[in-house]
Amino acid sequence: MLLPLLLFVLLGEAFAQEVLVTGKVTSEAGEIVPGATVVVQGTSRGTTSNAEGNYSISAPGNGTLVVSFVGYETTGIPINGRSKLDIVLKEGAIELEQVVAVGYGTQRKKEVTGAVGQVTNEVLVKSSTADLGTALQGQIAGVSVQASSGAPGATANIQIRGINSVTGANEPLYVVDGIPYSGDPRLSMSEIETIDVLKDAASASIYGTRGSGGVILITTKQGKAGAMKVSLDGYYGIQKITSGVPRSDFEGQMYSNFLYTNNINGTHLGNTWTPLETNRWGFTNNTDINDVIQQDNAPIQNYALNISGGKQDLSYSINANYFGQKGAIINSGYDRFNVRANTSYVRNKWTFRTSIGLRLEDQQYEPWGMLLEVYRYKPFQQMIDPNVGTIQDAGNNGSNEAINLGTLTARVKQTDRRKGGHFNGSLQAQYQLTNNIKLLSRFAATNTYNTRVRVNPLFVTYDNEGIRLPEVVRSGVYNSSDQAPTFVWENTITYSKRFGEHKVDLLGVYSMEKYSYSSFYAQKYGLVSNDITVLNGATLDPSAGSGSGWGQDRTNSLIGMLVRAQYDYKGKYLLSLSTRRDGSSRFSQKYRWGMFPSVSAGWNVSDENFWGSLPAAFSTFKIRGSYGTTGNQNFLDYSNAATITLAKDYVFGREGEDILALGATQTSFANKNVKWETTTQANLGFDLALFNNKLTFTGDVYNTQKRDMLFPLLVPPAAGGGNGATVILNVGDMNNKGIEFSSTYRHSGDLSWSASGTFYKNVNTITKMSGSNKVAYMAGGTVVNGVPNPDRVTVIKEGLIAGAFLVMPTNGIIKSAEELAEYKKLVPTAKIGDLRYIDALTVDTDGDGIPDKGDGLLNDDDRVFGGSGTPDFELGFNLNMDYKGFDLSMQWFGSFGAEVINGSKIYSYYYGTHRDLEYQYTAKNPNSDIPAYRGGGHANNRGWSDYWIEDATFVRLRNISLGYTIPTAVTKRAGISKLRVYAAAQNPITLTKYTGFDPEVGNDGLQTRGLDKGSYPISSQYRLGLQFDF
Repeated sequence: MLLPLLLFVLLGEAFAQEVLVTGKVTSEAGEIVPGATVVVQGTSRGTTSNAEGNYSISAPGNGTLVVSFVGYETTGIPINGRSKLDIVLKEGAIELEQVVAVGYGTQRKKEVTGAVGQVTNEVLVKSSTADLGTALQGQIAGVSVQASSGAPGATANIQIRGINSVTGANEPLYVVDGIPYSGDPRLSMSEIETIDVLKDAASASIYGTRGSGGVILITTKQGKAGAMKVSLDGYYGIQKITSGVPRSDFEGQMYSNFLYTNNINGTHLGNTWTPLETNRWGFTNNTDINDVIQQDNAPIQNYALNISGGKQDLSYSINANYFGQKGAIINSGYDRFNVRANTSYVRNKWTFRTSIGLRLEDQQYEPWGMLLEVYRYKPFQQMIDPNVGTIQDAGNNGSNEAINLGTLTARVKQTDRRKGGHFNGSLQAQYQLTNNIKLLSRFAATNTYNTRVRVNPLFVTYDNEGIRLPEVVRSGVYNSSDQAPTFVWENTITYSKRFGEHKVDLLGVYSMEKYSYSSFYAQKYGLVSNDITVLNGATLDPSAGSGSGWGQDRTNSLIGMLVRAQYDYKGKYLLSLSTRRDGSSRFSQKYRWGMFPSVSAGWNVSDENFWGSLPAAFSTFKIRGSYGTTGNQNFLDYSNAATITLAKDYVFGREGEDILALGATQTSFANKNVKWETTTQANLGFDLALFNNKLTFTGDVYNTQKRDMLFPLLVPPAAGGGNGATVILNVGDMNNKGIEFSSTYRHSGDLSWSASGTFYKNVNTITKMSGSNKVAYMAGGTVVNGVPNPDRVTVIKEGLIAGAFLVMPTNGIIKSAEELAEYKKLVPTAKIGDLRYIDALTVDTDGDGIPDKGDGLLNDDDRVFGGSGTPDFELGFNLNMDYKGFDLSMQWFGSFGAEVINGSKIYSYYYGTHRDLEYQYTAKNPNSDIPAYRGGGHANNRGWSDYWIEDATFVRLRNISLGYTIPTAVTKRAGISKLRVYAAAQNPITLTKYTGFDPEVGNDGLQTRGLDKGSYPISSQYRLGLQFDF
């Protein structure tokens, strides 16, 4: 009898009908509230009120609508079967009432027990950037963003709560509408509704192995029931490079050359010099190479279209975006087209959602090596014409000037173009089994594909006697292609039930993911003609050099299982428990599975009775705490197995019968004992609101322990591998300690304004290096490529920050005979004016365990900590003002305490073109601290010393915009509900002491952070735009 009764109840609940609820959202004063968020409680289903305050949403007849808007209290209204609900919001809502994504669902921020930050579409659009990372810079405390490059299409490096891995895998996990992405999804800002960042390990642990770098949850725009709405937004602007490395003009260069001759010959003729013409081209120019390689006023443009609407059960949202940027450096640019269509269909207990996205890209890269080659260029050389295929009268055969002119011109004529695309599609089906139980299944497929072609054209250079010079840059064609399909299948079951003053939410997840990658690369040298730029248009004759090609196919799979339980008592006491178990094919069977538990709790103190006795200035207060574990499996596939590379690099046979045969080398060594890199983090935070919730504060402190860090160590060739062979090892442990703080003040009135600020400080330390590997030099940590002796300087060393600079210390310039005599004991070839290196104390002469004497050698044992490219702390400040249709917004960002090694300066010193060398040490200029220039190969120009380290502190106005919204009474006659015109600027002001192009040197991650290798400079941009709503 009991079983049939139970089945009857369940079936009754299962077939309960949904209703279409409509209504209007207004304030207590009767004012329309457009843009209010309306969400069905306990689901991710939601909509927003339109310009008239109207909304429409399908929901269970016995459900609850949760309505929120900035500046108003969040309101929960039971539906009770009604189809018409007008909602009145009370002023005074705060950040705690925001609805945020927390992974596999949403919560009011008041209910969140972890550390979560949110950025809305309004902020993203005002950033006027195509890059997600740039838009986030300074917006959320604990989220550190560094530009990787100023090149069109470059993406910024995002780090959440410090350095999370020494393998370079520091980027967070991106989850777009519930689908995990491998890397930046490169969405347009116009298609994003909100971005929620899971910062603490307890919040991120629900994503297991990939949550160690934090999680960025992106919710794209969804359709809303009601009349079709069309929005257009477009801007057009220009770009300028406003900084650079100072190089000598004609007269200064000739003087530097004069001093160089004196230094080489051992003479000191002071500042007396007379320019003598040494050949017929030497004094005919005073050229500035920037006139050729830089493109001032390069255009940048962006156009976005959104169409949304829906009926009773069906809603849709279509976004299309075009972004185009011509580079401020020659032969560079980026064009991107994004389109996304989201639909939602509700039928009884079923809800179906589809999402289809497409991205097409056309990227042109600046000529490889050109930006460094520029520093070799002398102002007395002839001006380069990139449209001409030959250079007449380049200079003396074999001279540096002739080689540079040919090399630079060949670089300028180089083309490097990538065309690619990305497709993603997902289908989601949700079934409301009972009022309390929901089943959901989601399948997604993505595919990224690229083709890239680089052409070094055939180029002819003649010396000053009309003799053709050897080809300094081999002409050739380089082709590559790759694709990366991914499949995700995810199934969830949720249970939500309120028992009086108790509320319980349970979640179960089972997911499977498969990632594949295949690529092909080929190159051939010796173009027959510049009109035939395909592989078959090049030759393989010995004088041109050999060609090569290679390809790869790899795959990995991940299975994950998650259980999460959340408990809420009276809205005051909150508890969340979760555990995730993941299995990755990247590990051997012994270590394939990992378990990642977490616990978090919260206390809404302001809901206690005693809070009412406090002064009225204290509005709300909440305390949060969490402890969680995450993992990292983000390293190369097959690291637990040896890999072999085949190449035509070996000659076999008897004398006189040699043949080029296919040989093989071992490029990586197996390590069956490589295991999960695990992270545990404790977090304590608070949320406080004052003065009727106008002033809010959020603060967090955390302590993160990273154990068994994965790192590819170089293996000596004697071990049986080729040069560069590596083995993945768990090399040691790391710690991050940090503090985050953010505050916002909002004022309403004729002049409405808000100001917010963020502060973030993280201290990173390598706490343990396993075995004998106490120092590991990072493979990419060379200061400048192309300069002889490009010593590595970034390291992993116990007791230092990850990615620290380990450099040779210097002690000024040798300026007297006494100083020279003493230094010659260490360097017998030293001369007055040379840079003086320090022989560190490495020998213990008295047996007390403390080194007290140098060993008489200059080597790696003398290196000292020279800082790092990671800042000590960061500040962000945002200001938004509105007055009678006018709006003003500013976004400032400051980075303090980082260092940068000025590789561009090293390169221009090396080739004698830097303006500083006009003021180098001479007998007539004995107070100079600039070393005497004795040629590029001299020890004065080694890139491994602390002489090149500079302060990378900067404060930058990231964005500023001024707009005016034309009154609706004027625009509605044309059927336009909103028309806004605006002017904006990006990076117009940068305050810094750095002498290079830009102090924000992120490059490609931890290994090269803070190493200025002649990176593409960041430009200032100025725009005019229009926004339409129909």
